[in-house]
Amino acid sequence: MIRKTLDVRNWEAAQKIVREMESGKPGEIPKLEDAAKRFIEDLTARGLSSDTIKKFELLTSELSARFPSWCVDQFTPDDLGKFREKWKVSASTARKKLERLRSFFKFCLERKWIETNPASSLRAPKEISIEKKPYDTAELEKIAWAIPLFPRKGIYGEDNRERIKAFVSVLRWTGLRIRDVVELKRSAIDKKFITVRTHKNGKPVQLPVHPEMVEALSKMNGVEYFFWSGEGNPKSCVGDWQRTFRRLGVIAGVHIHAHRWRHTFTTQLLSKGVPVSEVAAILGNSPRIIEKHYSQWIQARQESLNAAVMQTWQ
Repeated sequence: MIRKTLDVRNWEAAQKIVREMESGKPGEIPKLEDAAKRFIEDLTARGLSSDTIKKFELLTSELSARFPSWCVDQFTPDDLGKFREKWKVSASTARKKLERLRSFFKFCLERKWIETNPASSLRAPKEISIEKKPYDTAELEKIAWAIPLFPRKGIYGEDNRERIKAFVSVLRWTGLRIRDVVELKRSAIDKKFITVRTHKNGKPVQLPVHPEMVEALSKMNGVEYFFWSGEGNPKSCVGDWQRTFRRLGVIAGVHIHAHRWRHTFTTQLLSKGVPVSEVAAILGNSPRIIEKHYSQWIQARQESLNAAVMQTWQ
């Protein structure tokens, strides 16, 4: 005889545990906490970034708090549906979170701990596509006008205005993400090219160096990095720069976001007729991402649409 609590509220789940114990297979199905630990260790072994792993850790900890002491095979789509109902996030964030939930239970499925993925039947929320808006010429002029008006004192013993001018120049002429600019090393730039491996997906990117960028960076002090001390978490430095751009936006009267320079860089390439595959290689993205977010800027596609419209005139 075995006398113990099964730590479940569902009668069917309790009966399933009892049947497994009677069949002599207790302990084969791990608890949620143990499965989550194995999952995180697998992500680490696969070399995923620390930021990605932290997102999975947050999700599994929320799941463990909601269903303490559950085994991974006790979950039903309804259980996970109720879990999702508690999310107070935007539609785009919920989609990403659901993808991570599916990934965790797919891992459990591949380990033969469960027979089906209970998260696969959950439908993703409808996401409203937001247009990727680049800067127009007037906005770029306002930003350039506002930089000399920014408070001069800097935390690194340098002129804040020169630092902002250099940072904006790199964003403007490379299309790099803000994290990659923060971690930009002096060794990454020679007389002709800038070569980096992007933080988000680890893809190598090489671009020619614009003369304006060379001049601006030549005024930056520092040993290893242009815009980061090299101490602490670079994510904190990213937050500092985001706050700086918000202050600069107030002065310029422009909505400033670092990623808008990436949009500007991308749309200018596409507007010049550069093929999608080549734009993707320049940015370190996949062609599918470029087509998804910048389809309205692809010149060849627009020309095809215009020709289709003019055919109706005949």
